[in-house]
Amino acid sequence: MLFNSPVFILFLLLVVALYFSFPRARMYTLAAANALFYAYAGLGYFLLFALIVTSVYFISLGLRGSRSKLALFAGLAIVLGNLFFFKYSIFIIENIERLANFRFDFSGSFLEDRMILLPIGISFYSFQLIAYLVDVYRKKLQPAKSLLEFWVFIALFAHSAAGPILRGGDFLPQLRKIKSIAFNNRRTKLGLAFILLGLVKKLVIVEQVAPYVNDYFQNAAGLTGVEAWIAAYLFAFQIYFDFSAYSEMAVGIGFLLGLRLDLNFKTPYLSSNPNEFWKRWHITLSQWIRDYIFIPLGGSRVANWRIYANLILAMAISGLWHGAAWTFIIWGLYHGFLSAGHRMYRKLITKLKLESFTGSVLYKVAAIAVFFHLTVIGWVFFRANTIQEALVMLKKMTFVHQFNYQPEMLSLFALAAGLYILHILERVIVSRFGRLSLWWQLNIPVIIRGAIYAVVATILLVFLFRGEGSSFIYFQF
Repeated sequence: MLFNSPVFILFLLLVVALYFSFPRARMYTLAAANALFYAYAGLGYFLLFALIVTSVYFISLGLRGSRSKLALFAGLAIVLGNLFFFKYSIFIIENIERLANFRFDFSGSFLEDRMILLPIGISFYSFQLIAYLVDVYRKKLQPAKSLLEFWVFIALFAHSAAGPILRGGDFLPQLRKIKSIAFNNRRTKLGLAFILLGLVKKLVIVEQVAPYVNDYFQNAAGLTGVEAWIAAYLFAFQIYFDFSAYSEMAVGIGFLLGLRLDLNFKTPYLSSNPNEFWKRWHITLSQWIRDYIFIPLGGSRVANWRIYANLILAMAISGLWHGAAWTFIIWGLYHGFLSAGHRMYRKLITKLKLESFTGSVLYKVAAIAVFFHLTVIGWVFFRANTIQEALVMLKKMTFVHQFNYQPEMLSLFALAAGLYILHILERVIVSRFGRLSLWWQLNIPVIIRGAIYAVVATILLVFLFRGEGSSFIYFQF
């Protein structure tokens, strides 16, 4: 059930109406909504998801007992076994075949076509379950009080397909006060604003950019150097606006229900270095990688070479999390080396006592421009179908020699530039949202505001009902 579909809008309206009509039954309303939302994608995968959640819940009851370590290993085995089977089994088999120069015969089995459909949101709910098990085991989190509470926490329809990744310490206390949540006009307006923002990003921006990205990457070998750069630029904005659209709609749905979900993006393409980027891009995943991989490996408390190795390994795991393909692993390694390189660079700057230079506005602008292009280069591996295809595009981007200025190419370059300007405006609006909202309320007459809202709603409805929208990119992860 896509957020950008009429079916979901009707579903959401029904859920919100029931939620506020029957306050005492809110947990049951959300539990049923979660089940219906997930079952809509496939009854079999819903039953599997429910079985995994139920199993982990009952296993987690033993995390505070004398066999807590055994319970932890059992819970992790179920979660990781489910994840590895659906997401990585074919990848592992094919790489074993490649190394051994041997091909397994799966004829007559369900693996005959060498494809396993991924359950929606499997990576997100797996990481959420892992965090829950580890936090309860470490006594950093009080366990869920019931299977109902645990199901609503893990399977909340607002985020279950593509995040943000929720933490029990932040979300379970909210569920325990859910009956006392009162309808709030201001919070509802804020929720609707986030949902509308997400719909505009997805329907008006992403759906228009995606066809060009698909065409260019399908014809990577035939692109000129300039076209390869345009393809990479457009994909950078496609994936940002697509993923942030889903995340912001999830936050908006949370506001409608009186629940707080974490923002996942804070204008990441205005980052000047890798450390800043990962505090702005897919924030909840970055925090998960930090807390459950980087810090357990030793974090920054070990020798320098270990810190660099930990950064690279953590980012490689992040790349593998995104997909069972070497292109994703290389993308993760690339960002790992960027992070390690930036740490070395900062040490050099400190040693040479050049901090005042790096604090200048000119340096900041140059650093943002350089790192944005480094990020765009990385996205080529993320989007390309094969490593060879990515290398072909990067070669063309490195040795730009054909300047075939066709009208379409110029218009697409202008589109990419316009999207970056829009990204900057997004930062300005978010940082001044309170003041701008107050100005809007005080200085724009109600009639004009209503007319603008009506126009925006009409445009979105036209996009919604003109056909089934495309899936969000991160649904495949």
